[in-house]
Order: sequence, then C-alpha cells, then structure tokens
Amino acid sequence: MSDTRRSGVLRPVVMLTVLMFVLCGFAYPAFVAAAGSALGLGWQENGSLIKMNGTVVASELIGEKFSSPMYFWPRVSAVNYNSLNGSGGSSIGIATLEFYNQTKNYTEYLIQTGHLSPGTKVPANGVEPSASGFDPDITVAFALFQIPRVHFNTNLSVSLLRSLVSKYTVHPFLGFIGSTYVNVVLLDLALHSILLKKGLIH
Repeated sequence: MSDTRRSGVLRPVVMLTVLMFVLCGFAYPAFVAAAGSALGLGWQENGSLIKMNGTVVASELIGEKFSSPMYFWPRVSAVNYNSLNGSGGSSIGIATLEFYNQTKNYTEYLIQTGHLSPGTKVPANGVEPSASGFDPDITVAFALFQIPRVHFNTNLSVSLLRSLVSKYTVHPFLGFIGSTYVNVVLLDLALHSILLKKGLIH
C-alpha cells in the first residue's frame, strides 16, 4: 500500500478517534453536569453528600462502617467500607467451606449481640457480603431484625425504632420498578441525631 493511500485510510480513523474522545470525554460530561445544575440536581451531581451542621459526614450512595451496637449495621463488606481498600465483593465462593463457616460465625454473632434466642433466623442480606463493598442499603427484614439490639443498647422504644425504619424505607418507583430497601446511612444519621438530643452520646 502506498504512503498516499495509507494516509488516506488512517486520516479518517484518527479524526474519528479524536472526535469521539472530545465528545465522550469532555463535551458529554460537561453537558450532563450543566443540565444537572440547570434542573436543580446539583446535590446528586456532587455525589449526594449529606451534611450535619454544615459539615459533610457521608454520602447517601456509599455505606459507612457503623459498628457500635447502638446503631443499625450495614451489610458485610469485603473492603470494610474503606475506600482506600478499593471496591469489590468477597472472592470466596458460596459453595466453599470458608464461606459457610464465615456466614455461620457471623450469624451466631448477630444473634448473640441481638440478645435473641439461639436458632433465630437471620435475614440472608445480613450475612451476605456487599457486591460493591460500599452498599448503603439493607433489606427491611434485616433492619427490623436489628431493632432488639438497638433497643437494648439505647433504651429507645421499639415503636420509635420501627417508625425510623419505616421512614427510611425506599419503595419501588411506580410500585414495580426496583426493590424495597432501607438506606442504613440515612437511618443511622437520623438515629444519631436522636441519641444526641437525648444525651445518650456526646
């Protein structure tokens, strides 16, 4: 192939590559950001950040490691909800003995710390690792399962805790798109405010 012909073939390829790079790498993201701001979606555009007293404390989209028995706990995380460890779920296969022992031990731990009777059924969502490592959502069943522990450690009424779970339960869009879940980050931040007001924490 002659240099002239080769140049004629490569030129449109290079031009198309540059064009797509500019469009997809710069123009489209800039357009989406501008459209989001124009539609009043700046909060979502900036990462759905949650502020308390003017300080950013979390994101509605990223789970947090709540380990105190006074709070609702998130799902198991392979990265311990630490962004420095990267994102990802557990690499342990569900058919392995290691996975069985891991979930069995954590199930027993949840029952023990929840002051529940041995053999109490634990929702699967409570012992199965988060696929992303940063899942902020838990099932309603797992949230309700934790109420006895939170009640025992805070002395807040069961009815109050149930109402909190209900308040932060997200239902499917239009009744059938998506699933029902509880955003444990929002739930715990609301619980945190109540604990502060009652002087149970400082």
